[in-house]
Amino acid sequence: SLSQLPAKDQSLFRQLVRYYETKQYKKGIKCADQILKKNPKHGETVCMKALILSYVNPEDKKEAYDLVKQGLFFDLKSHVSWHVYGLMHRADRNYHEAAKCYKNALRIDPENQQILRDLSMLQLHQRDLEGYTESRRKLLSLRS
Repeated sequence: SLSQLPAKDQSLFRQLVRYYETKQYKKGIKCADQILKKNPKHGETVCMKALILSYVNPEDKKEAYDLVKQGLFFDLKSHVSWHVYGLMHRADRNYHEAAKCYKNALRIDPENQQILRDLSMLQLHQRDLEGYTESRRKLLSLRS
C-alpha cells in the first residue's frame, strides 16, 4: 500500500494517478518506472503501470495482464490493485470479471466511494438491479 513507500515516492504515486486520470500515459509510465527503480515490488505501482500500458499498447494486452497479476502477487491486500484489475477487465468488456475484482477491492476497503460507484454502474450495465440497488444504498449511507 501507499504507506509502504517513502514520502517522496508517495507523492510520485499520487502524481502517477493524476497522469493516468488526465490521460498523460507516457509521463505516467516514466513516473511508475521512477518509483519501481527504488521499490521494484510495490504492487500498486506495478498495477498502475499495467493499467497505463493497456491504453498505450492495446494490441499487447497479455503484457499488461501479466504485469497486473504480478502487482497483485506483490500486494494481494490492496484495494487499489484490485480496482485497477477491474478497470482493465471493464475496458476489455469482460464485465463479470470486472465485477469480481471490484468486489474484492470492496472487501478490503468497504467504504471506498469510487469503487462503489464503479461497481454500481457495472451492475446497472449488466442489468443486475438487485446488486445495483445494494451498491447505491451503501453509497447513500456513506454520504449521510
